[in-house]
Amino acid sequence: MQAPRMLVFGTGVFLRGFLMDFASRAGFKMTLVSSTPAGDDRVDLLRAANGVVPLYIRGLDENGAVIDTKHTLAVVDTAFKASGDFADVLATASDTSITIVSSNVSESGFKLSEYPADDLLDVPASFPARLERWMFARYSACPDAELNVLPCELIADNGVRLREMVLDVAARMHRDANFVAWLLNHVAFSDTLVDRICTPSTTEPLAAIVEPHTFWALKGPVGPSVDRLATAAGNGIVIAPTIENYQLRKVRLLNGLHTAMASIAPVKFGIHTVRESLENTELGAYLEALLFDELIPTIVPPVSLDEATAYANLTLRRMRNPFIEHQLSAINQGAATKWQTRLLPAIAIFEEQTGRRPARIDECLALFQTSQAS
Repeated sequence: MQAPRMLVFGTGVFLRGFLMDFASRAGFKMTLVSSTPAGDDRVDLLRAANGVVPLYIRGLDENGAVIDTKHTLAVVDTAFKASGDFADVLATASDTSITIVSSNVSESGFKLSEYPADDLLDVPASFPARLERWMFARYSACPDAELNVLPCELIADNGVRLREMVLDVAARMHRDANFVAWLLNHVAFSDTLVDRICTPSTTEPLAAIVEPHTFWALKGPVGPSVDRLATAAGNGIVIAPTIENYQLRKVRLLNGLHTAMASIAPVKFGIHTVRESLENTELGAYLEALLFDELIPTIVPPVSLDEATAYANLTLRRMRNPFIEHQLSAINQGAATKWQTRLLPAIAIFEEQTGRRPARIDECLALFQTSQAS
């Protein structure tokens, strides 16, 4: 029997350190599609390496014991450049072993083109429009085959939003009503939440260095292929009727702290990694106060105080991982979008709750805005 397959848009380190790990555990193969010049370069590297990606899992377990292991992920057997190989990408739609489509194109890439006509070209400009083309080819070739869509971008309601963008393109392409009904009723677009710190290697261009912790929350219902992934992952994947609390605690606490940290540490303290930020006496105390006094109140409720506190403590332990040098410059990529999705809502909620603005988050925001203006 042919191995189940994922079609994945993106080539970044998170995809290599997270999604490829789950695929390897479950025996999936992967067809990878790049969409940026940097991604095209990684496609060349993947082809030269026969799709093999080194994965280093490094950190401490709950008891403080060292984990330092290397794995070889050999899940990618096909890699395309969307701009130059798009006809080949569309040809994969008839492959019924592809039962999962996933993506990690970042928050900034998870949108339609600013120029709508560009998404109607033979090779569309945006990821959602390229996905719509593939979906239409799939519908035309084998509409009864299982198909699950699992976006990995850190955006609330990412499955719902991706389906809406695909439907938007379908309307502008004047697709027939049966295709629209198929998208709505046959294809399972799931909201998801991903949680793992993944960093690139400075010596191996395809390698991912990751923490032991890994977590993927998926909103059901899902198809049999996703159940297979979850079974292979043990407690690393949770399928639930709602994932809002998982989303909220991760985006607001872990990602929010990352974004605030990346705005203040390099500018005010000359610090350039996550771990060094927390180990600095003054900045570490400042960031912990920001986390517990300004971020946690914005998620309690609906998250319980006990759960939020436990997750915050887990977050600090993960960020202090001595084996991972998480560069703040990487966190600052696409920072404007990250502020909009992670921290600006927290400011509004805090102000509504207390009648005042969160002083530490506000200071980080001011430093970020100043850096953007200079």
